[in-house]
Amino acid sequence: MKSFLCDLRRLPELIRWRNPLHLFLLATREVFRPFVYWYAFDIFERDLRRPVPEPYSKETLQVRIYEGATGLHKAVEDLSGLDGLRPAEVKMRLERGDVLAIAYAAREAVGCMWLTFLSGMELAFGTRWRLGPAEALRYGAFVQPAWRGRAVHSLVNDAIIQYARKRGMVCTLAGISALNSQSRNLPKHLRNSRVMRVFLFHVRGLNWTYRKAIGAPLESRFSISPGFGIRSARPQFNTGSRV
Repeated sequence: MKSFLCDLRRLPELIRWRNPLHLFLLATREVFRPFVYWYAFDIFERDLRRPVPEPYSKETLQVRIYEGATGLHKAVEDLSGLDGLRPAEVKMRLERGDVLAIAYAAREAVGCMWLTFLSGMELAFGTRWRLGPAEALRYGAFVQPAWRGRAVHSLVNDAIIQYARKRGMVCTLAGISALNSQSRNLPKHLRNSRVMRVFLFHVRGLNWTYRKAIGAPLESRFSISPGFGIRSARPQFNTGSRV
């Protein structure tokens, strides 16, 4: 019931940024939520050894980077009003070495993005990211509803990428729902390469999950949690933040 009420509150935003086909697919998925659930993620890769286009937001915002214990109290305070993360979750992420970028309009936090250097972050249904020694994962992007449509995402993304470069990373990865039209504008503008599309189909009650990757082998970027209902399709190849 709590999840359903949360989805109802987000309904205006879901309608605002999505085309009719995406809305139909989202609505169909929610109807069958008690029995089955599915995701389709596009996996994007950014080579940090190549030039990165400038942020395309016209807003004048300050972006601050948080890491470790530095500014932990302020990060917890600002995020509690931004995307509802529990203080313990923010503290845990920063203590394990994740990095946080927050965009501010005056003193108001209006957008954020996380960066992790560790493998094991869950995409969904026991499917976990696998990172190389010089790779990092961008995740947890969020923009206040009143600020969406102003390319705030591009500002926090740029700050995260510049930080990753200073840490010696050569590549960043990100997974974006194929139905998240707004978030997909960023990789399109930055000309990030889509390396694969991952389909996850989970049957509730049976703990059974069907996985399929198109574009590259699933195991090239993901591992599966032991004991989680597993069935992975053999990848097929083509030439070509979760909703």
